[in-house]
Amino acid sequence: MGIPSGCGAVFAFDFDGVICDSVGENALTTWRALRAHWPQRIAGELPPDLRQTFTACRPAIETGFQNIALMWQLLDGATPEQILADFDALVAEMMEREGLGNRDLERMFGAARDEWLAQDYDGWLDAQGFYPGVVEAINHVSAASVIITTKQHRFALELVERAGIDIAPDCVFGLERLGQNGKRDILEGLIEANPGAPVHFFEDRLKTLERMVDLAGTRLYLAGWGYNTAAEREAGARMDAVQLLSLETFARLLK
Repeated sequence: MGIPSGCGAVFAFDFDGVICDSVGENALTTWRALRAHWPQRIAGELPPDLRQTFTACRPAIETGFQNIALMWQLLDGATPEQILADFDALVAEMMEREGLGNRDLERMFGAARDEWLAQDYDGWLDAQGFYPGVVEAINHVSAASVIITTKQHRFALELVERAGIDIAPDCVFGLERLGQNGKRDILEGLIEANPGAPVHFFEDRLKTLERMVDLAGTRLYLAGWGYNTAAEREAGARMDAVQLLSLETFARLLK
């Protein structure tokens, strides 16, 4: 399955917002997806002001295809404050109105990425960013590490290779390889395969970390450089079960 076993300590890393600064690519892929689905309303290139507002709202996103719902809401006039406060309800209303499900959005988002990759592979890769020093730090512990991400698996593998991360492909768990309980299933697998060893989990989404606080032996870290708000960082810093990290403290911890 790709779960490291028999380690003295194991490490699990989210991808977007911890390793990869993908918001620019997300915005462009989302615009392509909406332009294909909604040609009567959307044409031309992504407006710079919309891209900037989309970036400010990125902490609302849990998994990639929700980017479509986010930009849709912005085009419908929702404010960043409304989106950050009530994203799930806004998404549910939009999807019901349009007759779309999660799988529909996933197909739309994946198809737009595949088209971009086919037309301009290097341009797609160049639209990604990687946070400074993160790859080098992870490579210090890569033999005892996994990546667990809600990014579609094939795209995660492309970017892990592009970044030069030494984690084996079998230890990369993209969206399709997560269990019914998502990232929690992989963390439970790490705990079972490494009895008594601490499991270090690095994530930029506080809500995800909150769902893991009952996992015995798991040490939870909030990536302060990722897609979270000041209020979420303050809340994370107050939690006994969560340690707020900067890029500098992350590198020191792993090295």
